[in-house]
Amino acid sequence: MDGYQIINEMIDPKLEMIQFFIKRTRNHIKLVQKYCKKIFDYDPIKFSEILNNSENHDESKFTWPEKEPYLYITWSYKCKDAGKKFEIPEHMKNKMNDATNHHVKTNNHHPEFYSDKKVELINKEDRDQPIKEIIDATKMPDINIAEMVADWCAMSEEKGTGPIDWAKKNINVRWKFNEKQVKLIYELISNIWK
Repeated sequence: MDGYQIINEMIDPKLEMIQFFIKRTRNHIKLVQKYCKKIFDYDPIKFSEILNNSENHDESKFTWPEKEPYLYITWSYKCKDAGKKFEIPEHMKNKMNDATNHHVKTNNHHPEFYSDKKVELINKEDRDQPIKEIIDATKMPDINIAEMVADWCAMSEEKGTGPIDWAKKNINVRWKFNEKQVKLIYELISNIWK
């Protein structure tokens, strides 16, 4: 094996990860925008800002400190969904957690954005499971709840699942919402989902 082959074998996997990350993330943003449009069409007065807000959805994933760790996060989900083993480099594990904490504290469509907690907001062992303490999202405005619902619908479409299942699994388990917020979440899901 010559040096060129060795370099290609070292670069190609990361190049494939980068290409997949860009394609998947751009597709996710388009899906969120699709569901934000449905929310706007459902109630254009209450959600007049949602289309503008969705223009910047998840853009922080393309910049420091999120970009490189999100390559690994996205790739690990791809492998998990395909039933393939992917060993995350040890040096990347903390960076992935830090990037996700940064993401949820930077983007107001995540309930963690409204938490006063400064510690870990994401479960290090399983990112899809709650942390030990419930996150208080009761300060989350309706417009951001609407974008969160659009995000849940986009993820559900990508994974072939349903946002109702995600909502039941997480509302007042992972994130604390008040009655009015819970009603809005289910109202939006039932009116925009597919």
